[in-house]
Amino acid sequence: MNQNINQTSVSQKDRPDITARNFRAVPTAMTSRHWVRQDPYATAFFNALSAVFPHGETFMIRSLVPWADRVPHPLRGEVEAFIEQEAGHSREHVAMNKALIGAGYDIAPLDRKIRAFVSIFEGASEIVKLTATMCIEHFTAIIAAELLKNPEHLAGVEDEMLELWVWHAVEEVEHKGVAFDVWNHATAHWSSSRRYLLRSSFMLAVTTSFFINRTLGQIELLRQDGFGFSTAFKNVMRAGFGKGGIGRNVLRPWAEFFRPGYHPWDKDDRLLLAKGEADLATIAANRAGFLKVKPIILPIHQAAAA
Repeated sequence: MNQNINQTSVSQKDRPDITARNFRAVPTAMTSRHWVRQDPYATAFFNALSAVFPHGETFMIRSLVPWADRVPHPLRGEVEAFIEQEAGHSREHVAMNKALIGAGYDIAPLDRKIRAFVSIFEGASEIVKLTATMCIEHFTAIIAAELLKNPEHLAGVEDEMLELWVWHAVEEVEHKGVAFDVWNHATAHWSSSRRYLLRSSFMLAVTTSFFINRTLGQIELLRQDGFGFSTAFKNVMRAGFGKGGIGRNVLRPWAEFFRPGYHPWDKDDRLLLAKGEADLATIAANRAGFLKVKPIILPIHQAAAA
């Protein structure tokens, strides 16, 4: 794959519209306990994310709401669309989490972790909450882009569950610049050094929390599958940071955040979004019985023309 395909900065007017799609996952989307190729380690990664999404996304919505009427147009409309998208994500992952519980998982330990993280910001200023949201959004956007870019992460997943994760990924990439733009507006009167120091220090703190708690979340779910701590930890690290792993593949885009002058749309993901939309159309056609092909098959340049 051409590593430079997405390196052109996208101006405000050329960025894609942010649209909350009318998506509802089918109640039976999760067909087995290890729904990613019957691989407990690959499945644990996605399950651990789903377990914390509802509370995490609720926190981000609440962090953006106070700014909705303070930012200029067209950013105001983007904030409103961001909130609508995130509300949909929270709703659908509440449903998935119920399915996880139905499959025999106790996700309460993971729920306590995300509640503890959110509680840190109780009483914090609006700027602090907004900064945390901006950093979390960077994580979700680069993971979402990785899922859209490399179909092997969700290879072998049934259409109903695949559709949930591709839909979520498309919308995360689509609104990847909103929290950053709001933060830029909120801190416009600050010096560049103060802004850089705050966002960089927060990203390091959020990264530490994300890595520790999502790793422990996966290990907890694997413990419930009967794996010991050392076995689970070793294989979680291998799955995430071995060759082709999601964690390994997002290290470079994660580090881009620390570049002075960085903006999420410095990386042009419009073709990637077109690919994601084409994938969603293929999955929908599969589910309707019109065709039976592997849903994620189009190279990026072909998807853009589709």
